[in-house]
Amino acid sequence: MMGPGIQLRSTLSRSVLAASAEPQLIYVLLELSAQGLPTVLPKLPLSLCLVIDRSSSMRGERLQQVKEAAARIVDMLGDDDHFAMVSFNDRAEVVIPAQRVRNRGDLKRLIGEVEAAGGTEMATGMALALQEIQKPLLARGVSRILLLTDGRTYGDEGRCVEIARRAQSRGIGLTALGVGNEWNEDLLETMAARENSRTQYITSAAEIARVFTDEVQRMSSIFAQDVALRVEVRPGALLRSLDRVRPFIASMQAVEERELVWTASLGDWSGTDPQAFLLEVVVPPLGVADHPLLRLKLRYNLPGMNLMQQEGELVLRVAVRAADSVAYDVDPTVKHWLERLVAYRLQASAWQDVADGRVEEATRRLQMAGTRLFEAGETELARTVQEEATRLLRSGNASAEGRKRIKYGTRGLIGPDEARRS
Repeated sequence: MMGPGIQLRSTLSRSVLAASAEPQLIYVLLELSAQGLPTVLPKLPLSLCLVIDRSSSMRGERLQQVKEAAARIVDMLGDDDHFAMVSFNDRAEVVIPAQRVRNRGDLKRLIGEVEAAGGTEMATGMALALQEIQKPLLARGVSRILLLTDGRTYGDEGRCVEIARRAQSRGIGLTALGVGNEWNEDLLETMAARENSRTQYITSAAEIARVFTDEVQRMSSIFAQDVALRVEVRPGALLRSLDRVRPFIASMQAVEERELVWTASLGDWSGTDPQAFLLEVVVPPLGVADHPLLRLKLRYNLPGMNLMQQEGELVLRVAVRAADSVAYDVDPTVKHWLERLVAYRLQASAWQDVADGRVEEATRRLQMAGTRLFEAGETELARTVQEEATRLLRSGNASAEGRKRIKYGTRGLIGPDEARRS
C-alpha cells in the first residue's frame, strides 16, 4: 500500500517517432492526482482579505451582490480563520481590520455599511490589503487577497503589479475578479500571472456570490502546498514551454536552472481541482531505439498530514523507429488539450496585434482560433470568436464584452452558456 501523495501520469502526443536527422516536436500531457489521502483532511487555517471596488459604477445591484457574498463568506469561515475587508474608490479604507471570525454579526454590519461613490484607484486598496493580510502570523495556512473591480484604475497600474508581486513573493495569492465589461483585463492578468493567483471574468452581478463561494471552498480544500516541478531533459533536447491546461489554461514560468534542467513553481493545490499540464519538448535527432527523454520530479508539502518535502518522479522514454513503419497519429487526449491551448494562444496574439495596429493579422488569428474551437466541439465560443473577427475587420475594433468572453472562454474559465452572446 502506497503512502499518501500526488501521483504523476504522463501521455505523449506520439508514442513512436520516426527516425530523422532533424529535431522533432513532441507534447507531454502531465496529469496529477491525489492518492491515499484520508476522506477528511484537517482544514488549513485561512487568512482572507476582500478588496472591494466601491466606485460609483458599483452602485446598485453590483455592490448589493458583493455585500451579500461577503456576508456569506463570513458564515463559511471557521472561528479561527482570519478575515479582513478593504474598500476603495478615489481613496481606500480598512472596513474590517484583520481578525478571527468570531463576532459574525458585527462583521456583517460593517460590510452592510459600505456605499458606492467616486472614482477608481486600486493600488491604495491593494497596499492596505497587503498590510492587513500579513497581521495574522500563520505558522502554516493559506493566505489570499480576493479583489473585485468593475472599472479601470488610472495612473497606478505599475504600483498595482508591484504590490501583487510583493504579496506573491511572501506566499500570498491573489484572485482578481472583474465584473461587467469596463475593467482592464490586461492589468488583472498581469497582476495574477504568478502561482496561487488567477483572474476570472464575472459576466453578471448575479454570479458574484457563486464565484466568491467557489473561491473560499477552493481555499478551504487546499491539501498540497509549495508544489514544484523539475524537468530534466536528455542532451540535445529542449523544454520549449510549460502550460497549465486544467483546471484552466495559463502559461507557467519554467526557469532554466542549469543546462538541461528547468524548474517551475506550481503553487498550492486544491483537492477540488484536477491538475494537468502540457510540456512542449524539442527532441534531438535520434537513431532507431528506445530512448530516455525526460525525468520529471514533483516536490510538495502535505501540511495537513505533517508530511513535508514529499517527492514523486517519472522517467519518460520515447520509441524511435524506421520512418516507413511509423504512422503520424496524435494521442486524442493530448490533441484535445493542444487544440484548446493553440486557440488560447491565437486569441492572445490577436489582441497584441490589435494593440500594434495589425488589424488584418489579428482577424486572421481570431478566425484560426475559431476554427480550432469548432473542431474541438466548442461551437458557441467559436461563434463568438467568428463574430468578433468580423466586427474587427469591419470597424477595426472588437467589443469589450466579446474580447473578455473570448479570453476567458478559451482559458476554460467560463462555461458554454456564459460564452454565448447575450
